Amino acid sequence: MGVEIIEVKDKKQLKEFVKFPFELYKNSPYWVPPIISAEMKQLSAEGNPAFEHSQVQLFLAKQNGKTVGRIAALINELETKHIGEVHGRFGWFDFVEDQEVCNALLAAAEEYVKQFGAICLKGPHGFNQLDKTGMLTEGFDSLGTMGTLYNYPYYKDMVEAAGYNKDLEWVEIDLRLTGKIPERYARFADVAMNRMGLQIMTPHNKAELRKIANYLFDLMMETYAELPGFIPISDKQRDAYIEKYVRFLRMDLLVVIADKEGTPIGFGVTMPSMSKALQKARGKLFPFGLLHLLWARRFNDTIELALIGVKPEWRSKGIHGLIFYETEKNTTKAGMLKVKINPMLEFNTKVLSLWKEYEHKVYKRRRTYRKVF
Repeated sequence: MGVEIIEVKDKKQLKEFVKFPFELYKNSPYWVPPIISAEMKQLSAEGNPAFEHSQVQLFLAKQNGKTVGRIAALINELETKHIGEVHGRFGWFDFVEDQEVCNALLAAAEEYVKQFGAICLKGPHGFNQLDKTGMLTEGFDSLGTMGTLYNYPYYKDMVEAAGYNKDLEWVEIDLRLTGKIPERYARFADVAMNRMGLQIMTPHNKAELRKIANYLFDLMMETYAELPGFIPISDKQRDAYIEKYVRFLRMDLLVVIADKEGTPIGFGVTMPSMSKALQKARGKLFPFGLLHLLWARRFNDTIELALIGVKPEWRSKGIHGLIFYETEKNTTKAGMLKVKINPMLEFNTKVLSLWKEYEHKVYKRRRTYRKVF
């Protein structure tokens, strides 16, 4: 059966692109749907500042007039400038269990990025490291998180059969708190706060939260700059991401560590799990989707540790442990003892070692793939 590849050119086709996974995963209890309006915004030049420095084309795959797959092909010019090479990226990649469909979508993405001198195609990626990244390779039978991708097991084999090789790999941790903080963390926290003069930056209202969010974003760019796949982010993008995610933050769960001068040196971003609420919302904020999200933000037993980072010059001083100590205090007080830790690179042993004092397991693995032309 032949596969027809169609370029997405109008809003109707864009909506079809965004809604395809709702059909593909309609029987999956583990897929966490996005909010349709937010996806439409992210994938349009009018709603996403990344389009100002990116070449982007969305494709649909059809068989007998029925949509059977989708893929986004893009080149981020900020990445090109940062690494000195043109790398094509693919994302928003979903398809039925058909090798021909998989091959046709990837071939369309390859041909698109080659026009701009790309030496490879890699993914699944978004526009940068803050978008959903990585194809699930283990952990298909557990609920995903708001910030990660879900896919069926056949994706891996079919992408590899299309000539793609492993690029990077991430692990996700499922952790249980007991309400009793490990002694070594408590002891170090006392030393750090008193002898090093460290302090906790705590927002007390939304205005302070947004101000701290700006500090945090700049710190995040500094701490992540040396990681593989890092891409600088424009000021407009920063503002868009803050606007997108700040609504989910709870001031009592945010941890920002500052030195004695008040300069931020480390952070931990934790938020209540929105996965079940997003499933109930079914892609829509209204009439009831927003209520599900607001309820989950307030009443929850599970948190997601979305981001953690420390300035390079402070990394050998136990600041990661201090951040998790403060995080555990906050979450225990809030009654949230189940922790889902968002993807971490498999070689990030410093952060992975934080969990050895706790009951935990690697419950998901994901990877990106690359094909060199």
